[in-house]
Amino acid sequence: MNPWLAGGTLLALLHAGLPWLFHQRLGLAVASRVRAGRGELALTFDDGPDPRTTPAVLEALAEHGVRATFFLLHERARKHPELVRALVAAGHEVALHGGIHRHAWLKNPLRLHGELAEAKEALEELAGTPVRHYRPPHGGWTWPLLLATRRLGLVPVQWEVEAGDWVPGATPKAVAAKVLARVRPGSIVVMHDAGRGGEVAANALPRLLPALLSAGYRPAPLAELRPVVAGLGELGPKLLAPVEAAFARVYRVKPLGHGPHAILRIGPAPLPLDLPGYPRGTPAVELHLDSERLRRLGEVSPVAAYRAGQRALADLARAARTRAELKETQVFFGITHFWELLTPMGFEAVPLPPLTALRLGLWTRILHKLYGGRPLRRLEPRLVYLPRERLLRRYREPRADDGDAHRHPEDLGEG
Repeated sequence: MNPWLAGGTLLALLHAGLPWLFHQRLGLAVASRVRAGRGELALTFDDGPDPRTTPAVLEALAEHGVRATFFLLHERARKHPELVRALVAAGHEVALHGGIHRHAWLKNPLRLHGELAEAKEALEELAGTPVRHYRPPHGGWTWPLLLATRRLGLVPVQWEVEAGDWVPGATPKAVAAKVLARVRPGSIVVMHDAGRGGEVAANALPRLLPALLSAGYRPAPLAELRPVVAGLGELGPKLLAPVEAAFARVYRVKPLGHGPHAILRIGPAPLPLDLPGYPRGTPAVELHLDSERLRRLGEVSPVAAYRAGQRALADLARAARTRAELKETQVFFGITHFWELLTPMGFEAVPLPPLTALRLGLWTRILHKLYGGRPLRRLEPRLVYLPRERLLRRYREPRADDGDAHRHPEDLGEG
C-alpha cells in the first residue's frame, strides 16, 4: 500500500473518523441528556439569531411559557444584537455555537482554542450573561475541539433527539410528531431558529409544546438542569438501543404512552403457562419495561421510578377500557426479577419452568448489568400477571394529573 495513502487514511481516521464514532454516534464525553426525575428536558435551537425566523420561535415559546437554550453563532449575534437581548430578556439561555457555521473537520486544529475563546468572550459581552455550553456546527467534534471546549470551562453538548426541521420536505406536523415519539425524560432536543429549519420549527412549536406539557414534560434551559456528560457507563444503553428497537419490530411491541412516566410497553402474546383461571393460550398482552426510561427515573430517585410504575398501570387500565385491540385481553403478564416489587401493585407471581427461568434469568441479568443496575441478588425471574378485572378495579379512576401522556404522536392535528 502506498505509504502516503496509508498515512493520509490514518490521519483522517484520527482527525475525523474516531471522533465521529465516539462523540457523535456513541455520545461519549459529551452531554446528550440531562438528569430528569420529574420529566425535565431541554429544548435547544441552533444557528441563530436570524431576524427572519428567531422572532417567530420566541413568540411560540412565550405563548406556552417555555424557556429554551439558543446556541448562537457569534457572527450572526454581532449583526443582530437586539435579538440576543430579546433572548435574554425572555429568560432563555444563550450558548455558543461557534464563530461561523463551519464543520470542525475543516478548521485548523491549532487555532481552535483561540477562535473559541474569542467567540465565547464576544458572545458573553453581547448577552451580558455567562456562556456555559457549547455545541459545534453539525454536532461535529474533533479531539482538539473537545480539548479546547474543556479548557474554556464549557460543557460539550450534543443531542438525543434531532427534530429534522432542516430536512427537505419536513413539515411542522411531521416534526412535532417525530419529537413527541422519540423524546424521553432528560432528552436534549435540537431544533433550529434560522433558515428553512427555523421556519419549520416556528410552525411546529404550537403543536409540539402543548403536547409535551400536557404529557407531563418540563422543558427548561440547560443552565437550570444537570447535563450528563457520558462516560463508559452510558455505553451499554446506547449499544442496546438498536437491539431493543429490533425486538420491538419483530414482536410488535409498542409504547403504552409518551409521557415521562410511560415506562410500560405492550405486545400481543398468548399466555405461555397455565394460570389459576387462565389456561395456556388465553388472550393476553405481554408487558415490557422501557429499561432506559426506568433507569433515568431511578438514578434521580427510587421513589420517582415507583410512582412512574403506578401511573403506567393507570395508563394501562385506561388503555384496556378504551383501545379496541385490548378489548378481548383477559390477562396482562410479564417476566421479571423484581416480582416482589410488583405484588403490592396487584400482580400475582408464579415460578417459570427451570430451563426457561435459567435462560431468561441469564439474559435479563446481562441486560440489567448493561443498563448499570446493581448486582441482582437472585438469578431466577418469575412470571407476573394481572387479571383484567383486577386491573380495572384497582386502577379504575384516571389520575387527575395524567394529562395526555397516552396521546399518540400522530394525533397532533392537521397541517
